[in-house]
Amino acid sequence: MSRALVGWLPELPEDGLLVVGFSGGADSTALAHWLMGRVEKGRILLAHVNHMLRGDEADGDQAAAEHFAREQGLKIEVLRADVGKMARERGIGTEECGREVRYEFFHRLAPGDNDRILTAHNADDNAETMLLNLCRGAGLEGLCGIPRERGKVLRPLLGVSREDIEEYCRENGLEYVTDSSNLTDDYTRNKLRHQVLPVLKELNPRFVRAAAGTAQLLSQDRDFLNRQAEELLRRSRNLWGLETKVLLGEGKSVHSRAVKLFLERSGGAHLERGHIEEALRVIERGGSADLPGVRISCAQGVLWAGNGEGFGSFEMPAKLGRNPIPGGKQVILREKIPAEGENPEKIQNLLFKNALDYDIMTGLAASPMLRSRRPGDRFAPAGRGVTKPIKQIFQELRVPGPVRDGVPLLVCGGEVAWCPGAGASERFKVTERTKRVLTVEVEDGKG
Repeated sequence: MSRALVGWLPELPEDGLLVVGFSGGADSTALAHWLMGRVEKGRILLAHVNHMLRGDEADGDQAAAEHFAREQGLKIEVLRADVGKMARERGIGTEECGREVRYEFFHRLAPGDNDRILTAHNADDNAETMLLNLCRGAGLEGLCGIPRERGKVLRPLLGVSREDIEEYCRENGLEYVTDSSNLTDDYTRNKLRHQVLPVLKELNPRFVRAAAGTAQLLSQDRDFLNRQAEELLRRSRNLWGLETKVLLGEGKSVHSRAVKLFLERSGGAHLERGHIEEALRVIERGGSADLPGVRISCAQGVLWAGNGEGFGSFEMPAKLGRNPIPGGKQVILREKIPAEGENPEKIQNLLFKNALDYDIMTGLAASPMLRSRRPGDRFAPAGRGVTKPIKQIFQELRVPGPVRDGVPLLVCGGEVAWCPGAGASERFKVTERTKRVLTVEVEDGKG
């Protein structure tokens, strides 16, 4: 086998399909042939998309792809998609639409957990992508270029130059097609390929390799900052959102990433730099804003994010185990019997107020309920000697306005026995006489 092709392949599951995006060009032909020397043929599935943009030529490419599959004894799936029409219907460019159609097709063919998708992006593609992103004013993420893997998608040839790929095809007698649209300057990427890259290669014949090295270094920096952002996100979280004082205690390169992660996990989509900057302004000044897919508000030092639809009132029996509530969270109730000699109040302290005297609750005629707040609700936090309207309790806890109707209250005998963040009420608190303890935990519904 030619030494010109030094691809990368991670450790793969022992079974599952390997779906290869196969145009029939040099890159995908080399990838398919290279892959056959590393895995069983039966696992390889070629996926060809006829975009129906180049008439007879596109049909010829499809025929060539099908011929290669037959010749090599590989399975192939073909999708014919009128990408021009679909682009107009979706209101996007044909390049973007073509990419969406291809990846939608690839993922349909790889539904299993052990299935993988392999594309033939190479080092020249990566250099072009870095330059395109630089022209558009990208940040660190864009300058890292094409990721080597993302989810199920793997790119084994990302470190191999186009020149080496074509040499590999020649040495192995592999025929391939050439997309005529790649020879024109109708697309932005082609202009870079034909007009800019040659100049850069004159300045540095090893430019593509140099760009790959730069992408690798930048990726290491990006990964470090992302880990810092995840840790900051963890430290900033409270029951209702993010503590802005903790959040802003780190530099902008970290806290802006943490905010982006928070917004994406709250429903935000297609968030650009301007959206993150707007979110940071809300954090600094207070108020609210509508961003793509998510609404945010900030008050009393807490940043909240959600879909903006709010919560309707709810009421349901409280049972041991998981209790799903509106908004996607769950209230988990567990019974705990203190061990012999164990002080129940110690349990109370260890559980950060999320413990109640279960015997008092079960001794009442009414069954415990989980419900949202109601007008007139009052609460007597254990050990404070006061009873206050639940609205005032929420204000003290800095519960954001948009989520107050979604806060689950544990009610027994018509009395609020437990409130998130405030703990048990005076009547239901754990004491040294407690025989059975009820613990309460609130977590995301995915838990």
